[in-house]
Amino acid sequence: MDQQREKTDYLYTVLNANGKILYASANTFDLIGFRNEELIGKYFVDYVHRDDVQTLVSYLQNQHHMYPCIFRMGYGEDFAWAEATLDYIQSVVGDADREEIVLKVILCDGKQIIPTEHKNVYTDGIDEKSYLNNLPSPLLITVNGIIQYANKEAIGLLNAGTDDSKLIGLNSLELIHDEYKEIFRNRIERLQKGGKIGIVEQTWRRLDGVPIEIEVKTSSIQYEQQRAELVVLLDISARKRFQKILQKSRERYQRLIQNSLDTIAVIHRNKWVFINESGVKLFQASGYQDMLGKNYGNFMEAEQQQIAQALLNEVLFGQSDSEIGEVIWRTYENRLIYTEMVCIPTSYFGEPAVQVILRDLSEKKKTEELMLRSEKLSVAGQLAAGIAHEIRNPLTAIKGFLQLMRTNERSSDQYFNIVFGELNRIELILSELLVLAKPQNSMFIKTNLKKLILEVTTLLETQANLNGVFIETIHSDNESILFGDPNQLKQVFINLIKNAIDAMPKGGTVRICTSLMEDQIKVTVQDEGEGIPEAVLKKMGDPFFTTKEKGTGLGLMITYNIIENHFGKVSLISEKGKGTTFTICFPIKEGRPVK
Repeated sequence: MDQQREKTDYLYTVLNANGKILYASANTFDLIGFRNEELIGKYFVDYVHRDDVQTLVSYLQNQHHMYPCIFRMGYGEDFAWAEATLDYIQSVVGDADREEIVLKVILCDGKQIIPTEHKNVYTDGIDEKSYLNNLPSPLLITVNGIIQYANKEAIGLLNAGTDDSKLIGLNSLELIHDEYKEIFRNRIERLQKGGKIGIVEQTWRRLDGVPIEIEVKTSSIQYEQQRAELVVLLDISARKRFQKILQKSRERYQRLIQNSLDTIAVIHRNKWVFINESGVKLFQASGYQDMLGKNYGNFMEAEQQQIAQALLNEVLFGQSDSEIGEVIWRTYENRLIYTEMVCIPTSYFGEPAVQVILRDLSEKKKTEELMLRSEKLSVAGQLAAGIAHEIRNPLTAIKGFLQLMRTNERSSDQYFNIVFGELNRIELILSELLVLAKPQNSMFIKTNLKKLILEVTTLLETQANLNGVFIETIHSDNESILFGDPNQLKQVFINLIKNAIDAMPKGGTVRICTSLMEDQIKVTVQDEGEGIPEAVLKKMGDPFFTTKEKGTGLGLMITYNIIENHFGKVSLISEKGKGTTFTICFPIKEGRPVK
């Protein structure tokens, strides 16, 4: 009996390419209530439930039939669920071959059968609630936003209890955060009009009021003979929380970079593509626009660029995880900065790049130079003390014996006067030399600077004329009175003017100008020599450094020391082929340093 029933449950039909029935098995009347001859020449879809016609047509037109098609056969409320499989046969009609479809249909007596192995059935929308209820994804079916069905996962996600009774009939908008309601409403309208919509992220509220982050996928389906919306929900609350943690971490990292005292930048294809605020300040740029997109080589000399490029290449070509070196840069204001450069590999839009950390060593370099200069001064002082004492001892003996000789040879007084004068001058020079070893107390008094400069120029005028040099003085109408030691100040201008004369072996003009500026007196000593190279300019004033063949390198050092003791400030500017200018600023008020 069971075998007989099983056989009669199969309906065989042969369809042409257009879906017309060419053949039907003899048991059609028993199964669907139509005789065999009534079916021949009719379209098979005429006997399929209208909501499932498109499902079957899609199945017939598809070339891959790994799984059966499930649909309903019948009219209106009278239908039976069916499962169909098909095959193709070739037939010959006249001289032509044609392909026909053999459709095997199993009726399920009104009970939908979806075998567990049938995962990808060809169906537009599966309405079987038992099947949807076991889906692992939260799912709602709504009509114009009103919930008609909710599976177990959706009930749990929305905290609706043990069944869907609290959700059925509820408007979806009541579950959505206010800022997303209009968006959801517009999406429903587009679906109702047959439009397509994509995936959207929204904030929903569970029935207990707890907000949850949801990824929503919505599509149009047929549900109970009306257009409905299939809403698939994915809880992304954990992902959102993680994204917020990452965002906060990223913001903290960005703040750390932006507020770093060191320059942090990224070089990609030899150009700055990122630089922090400290970097903009380091290079004395007016803003990021002056740095980004510029070649890093524009900020250094060719020799330094080779050093920097070698460090970058080591990282770019994977030969090292990090490189450290010292590089000298040039700022927008043409100032040299000494930096420690750390290179670390990174990427920029998927391409290899180098993250660069620059630490300004300029102050460290200055400190080292000051320490070196201090050490030289100490050595110079010790040498000066030794030399002065060694020379003074024989000078004392010479002066003593000359005094004895003078009492016996009265006729040569004029020669003795000259000798004693020169010996006194040597003693004065030795006393000044001892300043290096043991600074003497300065006698600060009101000093007329114009008068003092006149005395010095008068003293050196003969030497200047012999070298074809003219000394020109230009003074302002204001009084130039300052507190200072006249003898030490004379030494300053003697050294500067003599250096200016020596800088012009072919002759020229030494121009000395004084002017009153607020609470200080400004003095410039300018020559028309060949100028001083930049590399030499930085070493001017260092002990024992000199450009003269017979120089000691102590003159400018003593000059700088005297100016500093008078709370003054000196600067030096030199231009090749045009000469050198020394600028000195002295405070007018006693004991007030120049800013």
